[in-house]
Amino acid sequence: MANSQGNGDGFNLNMKDSFNLLYLVAKGHAMCFLPFFRRNFGSEALGVPGLTAFSLMLVIGAFGRIAEMPGFIGLWLVVMLCQRASTMRAMSRGVIRHSRYEGDVDSKICHKRSTIKLVLEPLACVVMAVCLETAGLSHEFAVFIGTGAVSLWLVASIDRQLDKQRVQAMRDAAIEQQYLAARFHGDIDE
Repeated sequence: MANSQGNGDGFNLNMKDSFNLLYLVAKGHAMCFLPFFRRNFGSEALGVPGLTAFSLMLVIGAFGRIAEMPGFIGLWLVVMLCQRASTMRAMSRGVIRHSRYEGDVDSKICHKRSTIKLVLEPLACVVMAVCLETAGLSHEFAVFIGTGAVSLWLVASIDRQLDKQRVQAMRDAAIEQQYLAARFHGDIDE
């Protein structure tokens, strides 16, 4: 008899696990395109998201029977290797970046990073999908590229919100430290 209480039997995801799984898949899908758009990645930025992207492309290519996917995967692997080599060269020269830094955006187009991440990169996927569809490539491949816009936007939006929460936590911590320092020095009564 099936257990409907969710007490460890079977596969049950809570809200946090579901969100994390959605984020992992979206980040993996976004990583199918980010190496083409950005440069100067951190040493670990291409790791797990890159492996997720590779796995996702293999699964979608196999089950979707997308003829263009092997060529895209080959091109993607070459770009990933170039990005990795660039990161290693920078590290050997002493350049220090956050290990999971997801690369510099092209500021020649627009100087606002959030606009590039939330609008221009997703828009590039939509334009490319329309061009591929118009050129007569498989509809499924165009959809794969086009839905990259959703993944790029979603990951950028979530990352932006997480950054805001981190900044708020830092401000709160600074205020708390000022308060505690004032109490320690006797400037504030208990």
